[in-house]
Amino acid sequence: MNNWTKATLIISLLFVTLLNAEVVKFTRKISFGVQINTIYDNNIYLYSPDYIADFREQIRAYRFPINTYDDFITNINLSLRIPHAKSSNIYLYYKQYLYAMNAEKSYQIVSMTISQNIANNLKSKIGYLFLPQYLIRYYRDPLGSATRYIACAFAEHLFTFGFEYNLSNIKLNPFVRYEIDNYKKNFNFYDGEAFRFGLSLMVPIKFINLTAQAERKLNNAMGPVPDISYNQNAYQLTLTSPFYQKKLSFNISGSFQTRIYTTENAFEIDPYHKDRNDKIFSFGTGLNYRLSKKIQMSLEYEKEKRSVNTPYNINIEEIKDYQAERISLGIRLNPNFVIQQGE
Repeated sequence: MNNWTKATLIISLLFVTLLNAEVVKFTRKISFGVQINTIYDNNIYLYSPDYIADFREQIRAYRFPINTYDDFITNINLSLRIPHAKSSNIYLYYKQYLYAMNAEKSYQIVSMTISQNIANNLKSKIGYLFLPQYLIRYYRDPLGSATRYIACAFAEHLFTFGFEYNLSNIKLNPFVRYEIDNYKKNFNFYDGEAFRFGLSLMVPIKFINLTAQAERKLNNAMGPVPDISYNQNAYQLTLTSPFYQKKLSFNISGSFQTRIYTTENAFEIDPYHKDRNDKIFSFGTGLNYRLSKKIQMSLEYEKEKRSVNTPYNINIEEIKDYQAERISLGIRLNPNFVIQQGE
């Protein structure tokens, strides 16, 4: 059973679940949300400092068929909650990222989640996310000349099944995810599937809300060369504290990922993945101000850094290490409305 067959089967199961549920009762309130952010990203292709210097000096310029390595991005998020029967909800999401100078980098995400109450303090969640195309950066064409660089892009399907358990004021969310990645022609060896499982929790501590998540990811790539199969552990922690009559809230977050590539290829065959270890650190902070019950403003900053190590002397850090920073200003609208019976 190939990846597309698996994806079709799981999507079919999602819709069968939806169609077999009770009829929507249109007298319940539907929630609709809109969020628009303006973002400045100083390293959209996640280039290393050496690559950025080469781009500025136009050294081997054929490696950079791009306009700029930084950009302004307009992010539009749409969300819709539809009550479905007495004890379930359907959540629909759409995200659009529009790049001002590098239009080929723009992308969209659509997703759906069905939440079903099982008991007073327990609910199940099943979801599907689709990313039609995401451009990573331009790589040398493995089937072309040494000076031909083409877009390395992929599509992603992500299926999630989890629970939400309320224990007093604590929310526990164990989950399992199945991911399918399909890369653009000429990069099919990166195609793969991944199993992801983890736990998130939300805990209020006096004037601070704590959110934490841990996830394990096992990625199996098609290969055989190069082979980007890896095992990854990811951890994230966010602290949020409201103040000024609860209209203003401050948050600070940090995350850490460690990725170990598991290829069995010899170093001479796959030098950029054999025994390679990546570490990614990120830090973020932000302010949210509630203008009214339905309007919020936000200002956020995020910095990310990757450090790559290998036991072999190939100067991989000159290619793979990077730092990136983002600053965003956004507004969120939360109008609520009711669809009457018969509409």
